[in-house]
Amino acid sequence: MITDTTAEAEKRQNEIFARLSGDQKVRLAMEFSDTMRDIAWAGFRQRHPSVSDEMLRAIFLREIHGIELRKGSGPFGPHGD
Repeated sequence: MITDTTAEAEKRQNEIFARLSGDQKVRLAMEFSDTMRDIAWAGFRQRHPSVSDEMLRAIFLREIHGIELRKGSGPFGPHGD
């Protein structure tokens, strides 16, 4: 596996992680997930600067989550809610 972390740094990270409670581990995982989503979203916005936010959300949902929105359904359903 390719890594940019030294063996000593990885050992230290594992020691710290082992001391976290279950709640702390879940919170950390959620923060990582949010960060990765934000990075992916920023990349989509940069690659598609002229696309509307609504269309960009549809592309994002399709490419990241495999979700297809029906034409005219908007991001939250047929009535936009």
